[in-house]
Amino acid sequence: MPETSLTSPATRSATRSDAPAAALVDALPAPVLATIAGLFETAVAEHRTSGVTWAIIGGHGHDQAVLAHGAAGHRQLDGGRPAEGTGPMDRATVSRIASMTKSFTAATILALRDEGRLSLEDPISAHVPEAAGAFDLAPDEREPTLRQLLTMSAGLVTDNPWGDRQEAMTREEFAATLRGGLGHVHQVGSGFEYSNTGFALLGRVIDEVTGSDYASEIRRRFLAPLGLDATGWSAEEIDEQHLATGHRLADRTDATRFEPVPLDSPGVYGAMAGLFSTVDDVAAWARFLAAADAPDAASREAGPLATASRREMQQLHRHHPLPALPADFEDPALLSPGFERVRGYGFGLVVEHFPDLGDVVSHSGGYPGYGSFMVWHRDSGVGVVALANSKYAPATSLSMQALRLLQRELPALLARRPLEAAPRTLEAGDAALTWLHGGEEAVADSWFADTMDLDVSRAERRRRLEAALATAGLEASAIAALRAQDAEVLSRARLRWTVRGSGTTAAGHPLSLRIELLMDPRGSALIQSLDTIAVAVG
Repeated sequence: MPETSLTSPATRSATRSDAPAAALVDALPAPVLATIAGLFETAVAEHRTSGVTWAIIGGHGHDQAVLAHGAAGHRQLDGGRPAEGTGPMDRATVSRIASMTKSFTAATILALRDEGRLSLEDPISAHVPEAAGAFDLAPDEREPTLRQLLTMSAGLVTDNPWGDRQEAMTREEFAATLRGGLGHVHQVGSGFEYSNTGFALLGRVIDEVTGSDYASEIRRRFLAPLGLDATGWSAEEIDEQHLATGHRLADRTDATRFEPVPLDSPGVYGAMAGLFSTVDDVAAWARFLAAADAPDAASREAGPLATASRREMQQLHRHHPLPALPADFEDPALLSPGFERVRGYGFGLVVEHFPDLGDVVSHSGGYPGYGSFMVWHRDSGVGVVALANSKYAPATSLSMQALRLLQRELPALLARRPLEAAPRTLEAGDAALTWLHGGEEAVADSWFADTMDLDVSRAERRRRLEAALATAGLEASAIAALRAQDAEVLSRARLRWTVRGSGTTAAGHPLSLRIELLMDPRGSALIQSLDTIAVAVG
């Protein structure tokens, strides 16, 4: 059996963001934690990874950064057994986070943008002169911009695993590579293609704009201010006593398949994947990013990157190509046949929408000897981080299984945040219901935008309402019981009421009265549409 540990903020000695035991018990019951731990333990027992350390990230409503932690396996194997002088994976274990580094590089580019030191619309050669002429462009095509590099839209060739072996490349060697030219797979700005070289270029932008180097700049701007003390760029910067050795996977199926991989040295390509870190530090970074979407984000201190910029990182800027589900696909978890999710790239982060989870933000990391993943649920901020010390470790699939298990067993923990109507929309909703029930002209005069009567006269609106009520089998008194706060909120400016009636369609399906209201776009908004129809509602 693999060595394993399972700890929580309530049971360990003091570390970052401790919380009372009762808070942990309420949030994460022991059986749920045991099931999650079993996912990671099984991956080690089945030799899918040599070791792994993981944590549940506290959400917007939690004071603690880590709700629970577990680990399984060992920091280094030799001939399938724990190497002499090494210990089991644990909470303090330092591992490579690989491409999760891209979120730090992207955040630094945005910080420089916020300071007016660059524009995302700048062509790359405006800051990295040796990039001029490096791109295989059509005669009428422009050089990639910083925005296109951030969103993997520059058309550069996917360079996994080649890029993973270029970390130590010097600036001079990188300049020579650029002079030799870069290939492309699509025209600039016309699609998604994952590129490590694109983020190496962004690292060079940071070097040139700051007059320093990307590693020092990221350390100064984010690692130090956020207290990410266990995070660094080389073995010399971190406590080697806690370092997990990376392993390649040989062509065997037992524990002897894990063969140690030597570490590379920091260089130009480190901007895309060079960081080492722990689950605690990654959890703190994820919470800093996720806080931009917290309900009280506007009232919080921005910290080392503006709230709006962090939110910008987590928007889908470039859609990933996805295979469609077959037309006859049936699954109650899906809203309709078609794509099983929507997936795309933000700025150094992946953004996905699942029918069951809603929006999640993430990034994986794969490097010689390592596999990693961080993910959080946008509405709640709850997430998972997993750091493993073998190549192609299933950190992504295990973390997503853990996230879905939390949602299934503890739905309140990952609850989707309900939409909230603007106060003026609610006020207008009550006014609209008053007019629909009683027809007071003064109410319409006060609340109808001038376009309302141009589109449909008030007399016709009342005839449409009477017809809809009759079709649905309802009396006018059904409207009297409605209130604005009972409406389904479609947006801050849009409300919908649905009242079940006694009428049916020709096929026998029940009919309901549906009322929809939409406000106009002005600050002192008025009602721009008010529709009443009879609809079949299952």
